[in-house]
Amino acid sequence: MPKLFLHVAFLALCIISTNIQANEGFSANDHAQSSTSANEKPHGGYLKVGYGYKYEKGPYEDKTSNGSLFVSGRYQTELGLFIEASYGANELDQGTNIGYNFYNTENWNFDVITTRAHGHNKYVFITDKVNEKEERDSTQMLGLRASGFINDAIVQFTVSPISFNRDYDSGIYSSLWLGRSYQIKNWEVYFSGGLEYRSKEILDYYYSTSELMEQLGFRPYKAGAGTDVIGQVGASYPISEDVLFETYFRYTNVSDSISDSSIMQFAKYIPDRDPDITEFGLLLSYVF
Repeated sequence: MPKLFLHVAFLALCIISTNIQANEGFSANDHAQSSTSANEKPHGGYLKVGYGYKYEKGPYEDKTSNGSLFVSGRYQTELGLFIEASYGANELDQGTNIGYNFYNTENWNFDVITTRAHGHNKYVFITDKVNEKEERDSTQMLGLRASGFINDAIVQFTVSPISFNRDYDSGIYSSLWLGRSYQIKNWEVYFSGGLEYRSKEILDYYYSTSELMEQLGFRPYKAGAGTDVIGQVGASYPISEDVLFETYFRYTNVSDSISDSSIMQFAKYIPDRDPDITEFGLLLSYVF
Protein backbone atom coordinates (compact mmCIF):
# COMPACT_ATOMS: atom_id res chain seq x y z
CA MET A 1 0.00 0.00 0.00
CA PRO A 2 1.48 3.44 -0.86
CA LYS A 3 2.83 5.27 2.12
CA LEU A 4 0.53 8.23 1.51
CA PHE A 5 -2.44 6.04 2.42
CA LEU A 6 -1.13 5.89 5.97
CA HIS A 7 -2.05 9.58 6.24
CA VAL A 8 -5.61 9.07 5.01
CA ALA A 9 -7.64 9.19 8.18
CA PHE A 10 -10.94 8.16 6.56
CA LEU A 11 -12.22 6.98 3.22
CA ALA A 12 -15.93 6.32 2.74
CA LEU A 13 -16.86 4.18 -0.25
CA CYS A 14 -20.61 3.93 -0.54
CA ILE A 15 -22.95 2.87 -3.31
CA ILE A 16 -26.46 4.04 -2.61
CA SER A 17 -28.80 1.26 -3.73
CA THR A 18 -25.99 -1.18 -4.46
CA ASN A 19 -24.94 -1.94 -8.01
CA ILE A 20 -26.38 -5.41 -7.86
CA GLN A 21 -27.64 -3.22 -9.01
CA ALA A 22 -33.22 -3.01 -12.68
CA ASN A 23 -35.83 -5.60 -12.96
CA GLU A 24 -38.25 -6.93 -10.40
CA GLY A 25 -37.18 -9.92 -8.31
CA PHE A 26 -36.33 -13.06 -10.20
CA SER A 27 -37.68 -15.88 -8.03
CA ALA A 28 -40.22 -18.10 -9.71
CA ASN A 29 -43.04 -17.41 -7.30
CA ASP A 30 -42.86 -13.67 -8.02
CA HIS A 31 -42.78 -14.12 -11.78
CA ALA A 32 -45.35 -16.84 -12.28
CA GLN A 33 -47.91 -15.82 -14.88
CA SER A 34 -50.72 -17.68 -16.53
CA SER A 35 -50.26 -18.69 -20.17
CA THR A 36 -51.38 -16.10 -22.70
CA SER A 37 -52.24 -16.33 -26.34
CA ALA A 38 -50.07 -14.45 -28.85
CA ASN A 39 -49.72 -10.78 -27.87
CA GLU A 40 -52.41 -10.94 -25.17
CA LYS A 41 -51.34 -8.51 -22.44
CA PRO A 42 -51.83 -9.80 -18.88
CA HIS A 43 -52.84 -7.09 -16.41
CA GLY A 44 -53.02 -6.70 -12.65
CA GLY A 45 -50.25 -7.26 -10.18
CA TYR A 46 -49.10 -7.96 -6.66
CA LEU A 47 -47.33 -6.30 -3.73
CA LYS A 48 -45.22 -8.14 -1.18
CA VAL A 49 -43.96 -6.40 1.96
CA GLY A 50 -41.71 -8.15 4.46
CA TYR A 51 -39.63 -7.47 7.54
CA GLY A 52 -36.85 -9.54 9.04
CA TYR A 53 -33.15 -10.06 9.60
CA LYS A 54 -30.58 -9.19 6.95
CA TYR A 55 -26.83 -9.78 6.90
CA GLU A 56 -24.76 -8.18 4.15
CA LYS A 57 -21.03 -7.78 3.66
CA GLY A 58 -19.27 -6.41 0.57
CA PRO A 59 -16.87 -3.78 -0.76
CA TYR A 60 -19.23 -0.82 -0.89
CA GLU A 61 -20.45 -0.30 2.66
CA ASP A 62 -19.63 -1.57 6.14
CA LYS A 63 -21.09 -4.92 7.13
CA THR A 64 -24.74 -4.78 8.20
CA SER A 65 -26.51 -7.26 10.46
CA ASN A 66 -29.90 -6.00 11.61
CA GLY A 67 -33.61 -5.71 10.90
CA SER A 68 -34.59 -4.72 7.38
CA LEU A 69 -37.65 -3.94 5.27
CA PHE A 70 -38.17 -5.97 2.07
CA VAL A 71 -40.51 -4.80 -0.69
CA SER A 72 -41.29 -6.20 -4.13
CA GLY A 73 -44.21 -5.67 -6.45
CA ARG A 74 -45.49 -5.25 -9.97
CA TYR A 75 -48.57 -3.75 -11.58
CA GLN A 76 -49.47 -3.78 -15.27
CA THR A 77 -52.34 -2.01 -17.00
CA GLU A 78 -54.44 -3.45 -19.81
CA LEU A 79 -52.50 -1.23 -22.22
CA GLY A 80 -49.25 -2.97 -21.28
CA LEU A 81 -47.68 -0.19 -19.20
CA PHE A 82 -46.22 -1.46 -15.93
CA ILE A 83 -44.25 -0.45 -12.85
CA GLU A 84 -41.97 -2.78 -10.89
CA ALA A 85 -40.31 -2.40 -7.49
CA SER A 86 -37.66 -4.57 -5.88
CA TYR A 87 -36.01 -3.79 -2.56
CA GLY A 88 -34.79 -6.85 -0.72
CA ALA A 89 -34.80 -10.61 -1.00
CA ASN A 90 -34.43 -10.92 -4.76
CA GLU A 91 -31.52 -11.44 -7.13
CA LEU A 92 -32.10 -8.02 -8.65
CA ASP A 93 -32.42 -5.45 -5.89
CA GLN A 94 -32.62 -2.34 -8.03
CA GLY A 95 -35.39 -0.08 -6.95
CA THR A 96 -38.34 1.08 -9.03
CA ASN A 97 -38.59 0.76 -12.82
CA ILE A 98 -41.22 1.38 -15.46
CA GLY A 99 -41.80 -0.31 -18.79
CA TYR A 100 -44.09 -1.37 -21.58
CA ASN A 101 -45.05 -4.97 -22.36
CA PHE A 102 -45.30 -4.83 -26.17
CA TYR A 103 -45.51 -8.50 -27.21
CA ASN A 104 -46.23 -11.92 -25.69
CA THR A 105 -46.36 -15.54 -26.75
CA GLU A 106 -47.54 -18.53 -24.75
CA ASN A 107 -44.22 -18.77 -22.89
CA TRP A 108 -42.44 -15.47 -23.54
CA ASN A 109 -42.96 -11.82 -22.58
CA PHE A 110 -41.16 -8.96 -24.34
CA ASP A 111 -40.80 -5.54 -22.68
CA VAL A 112 -39.26 -2.13 -23.11
CA ILE A 113 -37.97 -1.29 -19.63
CA THR A 114 -35.87 1.16 -17.67
CA THR A 115 -32.87 -0.39 -15.95
CA ARG A 116 -30.65 0.89 -13.19
CA ALA A 117 -27.25 -0.18 -14.46
CA HIS A 118 -25.34 1.15 -11.45
CA GLY A 119 -26.10 2.89 -8.19
CA HIS A 120 -24.79 6.18 -6.82
CA ASN A 121 -21.13 6.29 -5.72
CA LYS A 122 -19.80 8.66 -3.09
CA TYR A 123 -16.14 8.96 -2.12
CA VAL A 124 -15.02 10.99 0.90
CA PHE A 125 -11.34 11.80 1.51
CA ILE A 126 -10.20 13.24 4.83
CA THR A 127 -6.51 13.76 5.63
CA ASP A 128 -4.61 16.27 7.74
CA LYS A 129 -4.62 18.59 4.69
CA VAL A 130 -7.62 17.49 2.61
CA ASN A 131 -11.35 17.26 3.19
CA GLU A 132 -12.87 16.47 -0.18
CA LYS A 133 -15.59 14.31 -1.69
CA GLU A 134 -16.45 13.06 -5.16
CA GLU A 135 -19.78 11.66 -6.33
CA ARG A 136 -20.92 9.66 -9.33
CA ASP A 137 -24.65 9.78 -10.14
CA SER A 138 -26.59 6.55 -10.60
CA THR A 139 -27.09 5.35 -14.16
CA GLN A 140 -30.60 4.65 -15.40
CA MET A 141 -30.85 3.06 -18.84
CA LEU A 142 -33.52 2.05 -21.35
CA GLY A 143 -33.55 -1.31 -23.08
CA LEU A 144 -35.35 -4.50 -24.05
CA ARG A 145 -36.15 -7.51 -21.86
CA ALA A 146 -37.26 -11.02 -22.82
CA SER A 147 -38.64 -13.33 -20.11
CA GLY A 148 -39.36 -17.01 -20.73
CA PHE A 149 -41.54 -19.15 -18.45
CA ILE A 150 -41.17 -22.89 -19.06
CA ASN A 151 -42.78 -25.12 -16.43
CA ASP A 152 -41.12 -24.02 -13.18
CA ALA A 153 -38.03 -22.59 -14.89
CA ILE A 154 -37.36 -18.99 -15.88
CA VAL A 155 -34.91 -17.45 -18.30
CA GLN A 156 -34.55 -13.71 -18.65
CA PHE A 157 -32.32 -11.57 -20.86
CA THR A 158 -31.99 -7.79 -20.77
CA VAL A 159 -29.94 -5.47 -22.95
CA SER A 160 -29.94 -1.71 -22.31
CA PRO A 161 -28.00 0.54 -24.72
CA ILE A 162 -29.55 3.96 -23.93
CA SER A 163 -28.21 5.83 -20.89
CA PHE A 164 -29.85 8.76 -19.12
CA ASN A 165 -26.61 9.68 -17.31
CA ARG A 166 -25.33 12.92 -18.86
CA ASP A 167 -21.84 12.64 -17.35
CA TYR A 168 -20.62 10.13 -19.95
CA ASP A 169 -21.59 8.93 -23.41
CA SER A 170 -23.05 5.59 -24.54
CA GLY A 171 -22.46 2.39 -22.59
CA ILE A 172 -24.24 -0.96 -22.54
CA TYR A 173 -25.73 -2.89 -19.63
CA SER A 174 -26.96 -6.46 -20.11
CA SER A 175 -27.95 -9.36 -17.90
CA LEU A 176 -28.81 -13.05 -18.26
CA TRP A 177 -30.68 -14.98 -15.55
CA LEU A 178 -31.73 -18.59 -15.13
CA GLY A 179 -33.93 -19.85 -12.30
CA ARG A 180 -35.69 -23.05 -11.23
CA SER A 181 -38.11 -23.74 -8.37
CA TYR A 182 -39.12 -27.00 -6.69
CA GLN A 183 -42.10 -27.79 -4.51
CA ILE A 184 -41.19 -29.97 -1.49
CA LYS A 185 -44.39 -30.55 0.48
CA ASN A 186 -45.37 -27.01 1.55
CA TRP A 187 -41.93 -25.55 0.88
CA GLU A 188 -40.99 -23.82 -2.35
CA VAL A 189 -37.22 -23.98 -2.91
CA TYR A 190 -35.55 -22.10 -5.75
CA PHE A 191 -32.11 -21.82 -7.27
CA SER A 192 -30.97 -19.12 -9.64
CA GLY A 193 -27.86 -17.68 -11.22
CA GLY A 194 -27.06 -14.73 -13.38
CA LEU A 195 -24.52 -12.58 -15.17
CA GLU A 196 -24.49 -8.79 -15.21
CA TYR A 197 -22.34 -7.10 -17.85
CA ARG A 198 -21.35 -3.42 -17.82
CA SER A 199 -19.37 -1.88 -20.67
CA LYS A 200 -16.13 0.04 -20.16
CA GLU A 201 -17.92 3.39 -20.46
CA ILE A 202 -20.00 2.60 -17.37
CA LEU A 203 -17.23 1.15 -15.21
CA ASP A 204 -14.74 3.82 -16.29
CA TYR A 205 -17.13 6.45 -14.93
CA TYR A 206 -17.38 4.77 -11.51
CA TYR A 207 -14.02 3.09 -10.93
CA SER A 208 -11.26 4.86 -12.88
CA THR A 209 -9.16 7.18 -10.74
CA SER A 210 -9.65 10.94 -10.87
CA GLU A 211 -6.96 13.61 -10.71
CA LEU A 212 -7.74 14.18 -7.02
CA MET A 213 -7.42 10.48 -6.23
CA GLU A 214 -4.07 10.26 -7.96
CA GLN A 215 -2.86 13.36 -6.09
CA LEU A 216 -3.74 11.56 -2.86
CA GLY A 217 -1.60 8.59 -3.90
CA PHE A 218 -4.06 6.22 -5.57
CA ARG A 219 -2.47 4.18 -8.33
CA PRO A 220 -3.74 5.44 -11.72
CA TYR A 221 -6.37 3.06 -13.02
CA LYS A 222 -8.54 2.90 -16.12
CA ALA A 223 -11.49 0.50 -15.78
CA GLY A 224 -12.60 -1.71 -18.65
CA ALA A 225 -15.77 -3.73 -19.18
CA GLY A 226 -16.72 -6.28 -16.52
CA THR A 227 -19.20 -9.03 -15.63
CA ASP A 228 -20.53 -9.84 -12.16
CA VAL A 229 -21.55 -13.44 -11.42
CA ILE A 230 -24.45 -13.93 -9.00
CA GLY A 231 -25.92 -17.04 -7.40
CA GLN A 232 -28.88 -17.35 -5.04
CA VAL A 233 -30.74 -20.08 -3.21
CA GLY A 234 -33.93 -19.46 -1.26
CA ALA A 235 -37.03 -21.02 0.23
CA SER A 236 -40.51 -19.94 1.28
CA TYR A 237 -43.22 -21.51 3.45
CA PRO A 238 -46.86 -20.31 3.62
CA ILE A 239 -47.88 -19.57 7.20
CA SER A 240 -51.34 -18.49 6.08
CA GLU A 241 -53.06 -17.53 2.84
CA ASP A 242 -51.32 -14.15 2.77
CA VAL A 243 -48.24 -14.57 5.00
CA LEU A 244 -44.97 -16.23 3.94
CA PHE A 245 -41.86 -17.20 5.83
CA GLU A 246 -38.86 -16.66 3.54
CA THR A 247 -35.13 -17.19 3.67
CA TYR A 248 -32.39 -16.70 1.09
CA PHE A 249 -28.63 -16.68 0.57
CA ARG A 250 -26.97 -14.72 -2.23
CA TYR A 251 -23.34 -14.44 -3.30
CA THR A 252 -21.96 -12.02 -5.89
CA ASN A 253 -18.52 -12.40 -7.43
CA VAL A 254 -17.68 -8.80 -8.34
CA SER A 255 -15.97 -8.38 -11.72
CA ASP A 256 -12.19 -8.03 -11.86
CA SER A 257 -12.55 -4.67 -13.59
CA ILE A 258 -14.15 -3.36 -10.38
CA SER A 259 -12.04 -5.31 -7.87
CA ASP A 260 -8.75 -4.33 -9.53
CA SER A 261 -9.54 -0.62 -9.28
CA SER A 262 -7.16 1.12 -6.88
CA ILE A 263 -10.26 2.62 -5.23
CA MET A 264 -11.62 -0.83 -4.42
CA GLN A 265 -8.17 -2.17 -3.56
CA PHE A 266 -8.01 0.46 -0.85
CA ALA A 267 -11.56 -0.32 0.31
CA LYS A 268 -10.67 -3.94 1.13
CA TYR A 269 -8.41 -2.69 3.95
CA ILE A 270 -11.36 -1.00 5.64
CA PRO A 271 -12.69 -3.19 8.50
CA ASP A 272 -15.92 -5.12 7.82
CA ARG A 273 -15.50 -5.03 4.02
CA ASP A 274 -15.06 -7.92 1.56
CA PRO A 275 -14.13 -7.82 -2.14
CA ASP A 276 -17.26 -9.82 -3.04
CA ILE A 277 -20.82 -9.52 -1.72
CA THR A 278 -22.46 -12.00 0.65
CA GLU A 279 -26.08 -11.59 1.74
CA PHE A 280 -28.40 -13.66 3.92
CA GLY A 281 -31.96 -12.99 5.06
CA LEU A 282 -34.81 -14.37 7.20
CA LEU A 283 -38.16 -12.61 6.95
CA LEU A 284 -41.93 -12.71 7.17
CA SER A 285 -43.76 -11.32 4.14
CA TYR A 286 -47.35 -10.26 3.57
CA VAL A 287 -48.66 -10.63 0.03
CA PHE A 288 -51.43 -8.22 -1.03
